[in-house]
Amino acid sequence: MAASQLGLVKFLFFLAAASIFLAQINAEKALSQLKLNSHILQDSIIKEINENPNAGWQAAMNPRFSNFTVGEFKHILGVKPMPHGELRQVPVKTHPKSLKLPEKFDARTAWSQCSTIKRILGQVIVVHAGHLVL
Repeated sequence: MAASQLGLVKFLFFLAAASIFLAQINAEKALSQLKLNSHILQDSIIKEINENPNAGWQAAMNPRFSNFTVGEFKHILGVKPMPHGELRQVPVKTHPKSLKLPEKFDARTAWSQCSTIKRILGQVIVVHAGHLVL
């Protein structure tokens, strides 16, 4: 009898642990979906940048992208969906904050062997009333 009760306790413990694990996965998916549906440009970010005297630039709301969500912006940039866990084996490379970056950098010349580096996805050039509109 005691063995069967122990087995039942183990089974219930396993069931509870599995339920918690699945709840965490669902919460993570919901959080990811929430991030994708949030607006890419936010007044709070603009305010934070503009209140920083060391920012070196002034932020403003771009009316063209003001209503875009993170998901829509990722689509415009050509981001492809990544299968869950695909990047777990990719090492993370970090650099010190003191690293001096070059004054100029052009990916087209730095990685000229890349056949797609010069293509810009979703860019449409329109001439309207003598003005170039991207």
